[in-house]
Amino acid sequence: MSAKARLASIGAGMIGLVHARSLSTEELCEYAAICDMDPSKKEVAESYGVAYYSDYREMIDKEKLDGVIIAVPNDGHATVGSYCADHGLHVFMDKPIAPTVAEAEVLIRSTERNNVQLAIGHHRRFNPLMTAMRGILEREELGRIVGISMIWGMYKPAEYFVQGPWRKEPGGGPILINLIHEIDNLRYLYGEIASVYAEVSNAARGFEVEDTIGLTLRLKDGAIANILLTDTAPSIWAYEATMGEFDHFFPGGGNIYHFFGDKGSLAFPEMLKVSYPEGGPRGWQHPLEIEHLDLKSASPYPAQIRHFCNVVLGNETPRTTGRDALQSLKVTMAVVESGKTHRSVSISS
Repeated sequence: MSAKARLASIGAGMIGLVHARSLSTEELCEYAAICDMDPSKKEVAESYGVAYYSDYREMIDKEKLDGVIIAVPNDGHATVGSYCADHGLHVFMDKPIAPTVAEAEVLIRSTERNNVQLAIGHHRRFNPLMTAMRGILEREELGRIVGISMIWGMYKPAEYFVQGPWRKEPGGGPILINLIHEIDNLRYLYGEIASVYAEVSNAARGFEVEDTIGLTLRLKDGAIANILLTDTAPSIWAYEATMGEFDHFFPGGGNIYHFFGDKGSLAFPEMLKVSYPEGGPRGWQHPLEIEHLDLKSASPYPAQIRHFCNVVLGNETPRTTGRDALQSLKVTMAVVESGKTHRSVSISS
């Protein structure tokens, strides 16, 4: 294999265009082609100096590729990904790995059967601030974590649903599109989830899919987490708005996650650490120290594409494997089940 990974992208929607931008500037990548059923995307391909195809099967037949970056609607993940794997290509699949556990397992088996790598685009794992937060928790700087609070609130515009009508249909709502990110963040930052209880509502928009979710999670070590998520409220308190990973979203502020430990607590992403002075008295009547940790966010997308190039070239293993992403999907699907049954759902490993 050459020193560069010869790659193509399938899907040139909102996130597909973000990947295309990173692919076009990555030194470890030879960007060969873009595939999208929308003929207007030919202009995008031309702007990057790559070939355009409307059929990914034709593209795979004609281009000598090492791997593909796939960013198609959720219901096409297993079909498109498995086809690419069956043709010997390494696969980068944007999250979620698939809309159902059964389809995810089909995709995983196809990559394993063909001995190709499968990397899932949980891109937040490449943000340096996320990496730093994971290190703080691993080093137990806050002591034993007892509780975690997470919030995601934004207003999706009307054109979002016009451009992608599938987003109004089951499987296209914020549970699989947005909440799965928060669940994966929780797993990546802290640990595995034992059970979930969810209340789900579609009262604001009245679509078949949900627009607001309230979630309580028990982690395997006994800590409790809660997540409130809605895509129908004007808000600056959401990961995309606060982290500034790319400029599609109006910038937000404040903190979206709070980690509570028996030695200290931390507000993310402002990185405000609250604790009692070392060796001093403890109790709600005693003064607390508030420290601002000097850590910064940055776009994870270029780092994610470079990582996939290194995976294709055999230099690295996927940061988010298919089976790792499958676990985040299992938790997410348990949220769907709990929302329907109004019962707590245990998570299988």
